[in-house]
Amino acid sequence: MQELTLRQVQETMLETQEDKSLREMFIHKSPCAEEGVGAIFFAVAGTPPRGYAMFLPDGEDGCEGTLHVFDRLGLKRKILHCRIDELASCEGNDVWSPKVAAPVIEA
Repeated sequence: MQELTLRQVQETMLETQEDKSLREMFIHKSPCAEEGVGAIFFAVAGTPPRGYAMFLPDGEDGCEGTLHVFDRLGLKRKILHCRIDELASCEGNDVWSPKVAAPVIEA
């Protein structure tokens, strides 16, 4: 089983895009499961939106499951069985932002 970070989820979503620059990604956890998290929906910001994915958890902690990746037209193009540990720290509706690296200044 593959382990992914939220950054890698977005990079997977952007694989077929011409512009692969990282952007804000909206994360929505569906409360449809009685004892835990249901489906988790990812959408990369942009005009038009840059990609979508849905994670269907099948583990007890909600971090292990199947990631279904769709292109901007809504066609499924990839399915990954993976673990995304960072999901545990996300709220029900959350926004993931890529961190900008600070420039290194040498004296």
